[in-house]
Amino acid sequence: MKIHGNLRNIYRITAMLVLPVFIIIAGCGGEKVEPLPDYEGWGKYSYQHFVFHYPEGSYWGRNIDRLSQAYEKYLQEDCTFLGLPLPKDTIHFFIHNNDKEMEELTGHNKTFITGNQIHWDRIPPFGTPLAIYLVDNMGIRRTDYDFLYDGLITLRDYSGSDYHHNTASLQELKRFIPLDSLIDNERYSRQNKRDREWEAASFIAFITYNFGINRFKMLWQSTASFETAIKELFGVDMKTFEEKWVEFALVRYQSIHRETIYTDSSKTE
Repeated sequence: MKIHGNLRNIYRITAMLVLPVFIIIAGCGGEKVEPLPDYEGWGKYSYQHFVFHYPEGSYWGRNIDRLSQAYEKYLQEDCTFLGLPLPKDTIHFFIHNNDKEMEELTGHNKTFITGNQIHWDRIPPFGTPLAIYLVDNMGIRRTDYDFLYDGLITLRDYSGSDYHHNTASLQELKRFIPLDSLIDNERYSRQNKRDREWEAASFIAFITYNFGINRFKMLWQSTASFETAIKELFGVDMKTFEEKWVEFALVRYQSIHRETIYTDSSKTE
């Protein structure tokens, strides 16, 4: 299923002609190096694009081989999905035992990114810290729409969720959040966090699967109204586009056993 838009209108979106240049210059991650903290009793392990730091004797310290291989795989797949080259800088990944210990060391009580450092509080989903790092380092300005930002990170969280399935479930439960509420940051913030992020991830997966990541980035960067951007990029009005998205999610939902969990909404067959 594809939506055929008027491609001549695509490049009316502000600054889109220079998008590939920004991507090439910025790469996946930037040269942002900050002084590394030195925590007493911590070990470190280097693996390809990462240096992992962890308390000696901790669970992931004892299983650092498995974790490092998983994160290198996530990095490769995420950069491919985002259409970015692999980073030139080394990513320092700090694995804290829990949020309380992390706050004592860093002053932060949840996962945070600073420069080329990821500080993880070990709260799942497993792929979220790296997704935040990569999305924040795409080399393009942050979108005006919070749901696009949250949705892109949620889609790449490696939680094992199929967000088309989840969105269709919200339709069935009559809890579906319409697109005109998602695009309003204030109204979006008042919605149930899980529901709004499920839908945001499904919406982005629908676009990237059918139109590709570059078209999504054009929507991400557009300074036009959301309705105008949808019309110019996809050739239909926003209401029709919402209907096509929901139809896509419902077909996915109806064609599988509801107990089945899929690993990536962006890979819908």
